[in-house]
Formats: sequence, structure tokens, C-alpha cells
Amino acid sequence: MQQPINLPAINLSIYLFEGIRAGLLLAFLVGPLMVLLLQLSLRRGTLAAFFAAGGIWLSDLLFVLATHYGIGSLDELISDPSFRMIIGGIGSFILLATAVFTWFRDPPDLDMERELPRKRGLFAAFLQGFAINTFNPFTIGFWTLFTVSQVHDRHLDTSAAWAIYAGILGTIILTDTIKVLAARKVRDFLQPKVIRRVQRLGAIALAVFGVALGLRVWLA
Repeated sequence: MQQPINLPAINLSIYLFEGIRAGLLLAFLVGPLMVLLLQLSLRRGTLAAFFAAGGIWLSDLLFVLATHYGIGSLDELISDPSFRMIIGGIGSFILLATAVFTWFRDPPDLDMERELPRKRGLFAAFLQGFAINTFNPFTIGFWTLFTVSQVHDRHLDTSAAWAIYAGILGTIILTDTIKVLAARKVRDFLQPKVIRRVQRLGAIALAVFGVALGLRVWLA
């Protein structure tokens, strides 16, 4: 009997790039997390913004662990076609609802006076980033949906799964760092008209993914 062959490095790089692609979509959405990082960087400095970013990154890592291992322990449930249809339907609805909200949302106001950071303020910034990301319905829906449809549904092994997760998390960390460090230049660029255009491009991308997901789970 032929022995199983481990995934070669080139295959893992393919999964890594899949994660990077998904991470870039998340990174360029002008949502509450991006606005939080820019506002904190402009108002209270780079350090406070990095503390908030750390809270966001920790929240995302906990979501990865919870969804991957939590859903992974429910093999019988995941193998049920009805479960995939329900999760896919909910995920499609969340993506489409977020797309509509993003399309019609008014551009955020980034004009605020700067405040000096304090130790308690830094911890508060960390908790703010953690809480906004953790209790964001889009974040919950994204990680649940992504884990089911792109990892467990494809029966990826541990190496391939973590290559994808590493691509997403690494991209988020890198782009958040760039946003914080370049906040003032980004602020000059992000005029209301530009923000609205970026928001609507993101809304279109989310809508396309939402429709594609719905067709995949309901017409498969």
C-alpha cells in the first residue's frame, strides 16, 4: 500500500498565498477597526494605536483557535449537508448585509485633536481594539465561515490549514502596522470622497463573495 506523502513546500506556499489574498480583502475594508487605528494614531500617538492593534490581533488569533479546533471537533455535524447550507446561508447573509451597510455608510470623521497617551490609556486602547474586533458580527461570521468552507470543507491537513491562517494573520498584522506608521499620510489621502470610493469597492467585493458563497452552498 502506498504511503501518504506530506504536502511539499510549494503546495503550502499556495495555501499561504490564499490566506494573503483573504487578508488583503480584510485589510482594505474601511471599517471600524481601520478607523480606530487611524484615529488613535492621530489623537494619541503611534504607541496607543499599536496597543489597539495588539488587541485586534489577539482577538483574531483566539477566533482562529476557537473556530478551527471547536468546529474541527464536530466532524459529524460538519459532514451533514444541512449544516453546511445553514452556515453558508448565514455567512452569505452577513457578507451581503455588510456590503449594503458599507455601501451606504457615511465616511468617518478623522479630524480630531491629539491627546497624550497614559499607561491606563494604553491598556484601554488594547481593550478597545480587542472588544471592537471580538464583538463585531462580521469578524465572527468571517472566521466561522472561512474555517468551515475553506479549511474543514476541503479536508485540509494541519499544515495547509495553518498556512492559510498564517497568511491571513500575517497580512493583517503587516497592513495594520503600515496603517499606524503612515497614519498622517493616510489621513491626508483619505478625504471623504476617497473613503467613499474605497468603501464601495470593498462593498462590491463583499457582495461578490456573498453571492458566490450562497450559490456554492445552495446549488452545489
